[in-house]
Amino acid sequence: MILDMHIVGAMGMRGSVVLLMLVVLAGWPLQAHAGDPDQGMSRAWNIEEPWIENAYYIYASRDNSNAPGHTVSASVERDVAFSRRWGAEIDGPGVMAVQPLGKGAVAMTPLSFGLKFAPWQWGSDDEDSAGIIDFEVEGGWWPRPQPQNFPGTGSSMTEQVLIGLRQSSRWLQGQYAVTQRLGADARSGWSANTAIGQRLSQIWSVQLELDLNHTSVAANGATTLGITWIPQVCMQIGHAWEMVVGESFARVGGQSGYTGTTNVLFEYRFDNDEDSPDGS
Repeated sequence: MILDMHIVGAMGMRGSVVLLMLVVLAGWPLQAHAGDPDQGMSRAWNIEEPWIENAYYIYASRDNSNAPGHTVSASVERDVAFSRRWGAEIDGPGVMAVQPLGKGAVAMTPLSFGLKFAPWQWGSDDEDSAGIIDFEVEGGWWPRPQPQNFPGTGSSMTEQVLIGLRQSSRWLQGQYAVTQRLGADARSGWSANTAIGQRLSQIWSVQLELDLNHTSVAANGATTLGITWIPQVCMQIGHAWEMVVGESFARVGGQSGYTGTTNVLFEYRFDNDEDSPDGS
């Protein structure tokens, strides 16, 4: 991806330090794990990965309305396992754009870094049950804010509890967080995202996710409650790749009806790549 030189120039010294940290962590040596690091579960669209693993993610979403002011976005994420209990997450760089494309505003997504600690985990992918409970602190920085074009976006700090519980071919994942605004139009508030899933075969699985948050932006600009349902279909592609396709149905504040967004996620797990030096 080629970055706008005006964006790079606006970052200054603070941006240089952040980018250096992202580059170092993106190239961090892999801590190999035996078996499936996700313990037989699929990644949920809007829930951080609870398992400590080495993986890349590619995200893309598109608001199904072509009306002016609606958005499309794409971004990347890198998860790093330092050990069985410690890991990190790097989000970005990404891009978001206001429709109609080519005429509306375009901006970088916030860059973020999170540190994970998993004090409790049990089971494995070849056992009937497995689970993990971990904590993550994640900070996000928006290098070139455009709050007038992307309301609700900005620099923030989030503390969250992540859980992953699997029994046989069924699982539950959750992300429960509190966010503090640091800059631009980020909103302080809470969120509670929960997904239940079922593996249908070695290739296919399905999930239903319910996201609740009090960081959404109402039509009048106030912070309000957001409710989103996301049914998802997951497809395993070989040993290392997985694709998740979901349709979000969101309702913000007192609006009538739900708005739809199409989401696609690709996950590449280093630990599952048999051709990788660290694969199993």
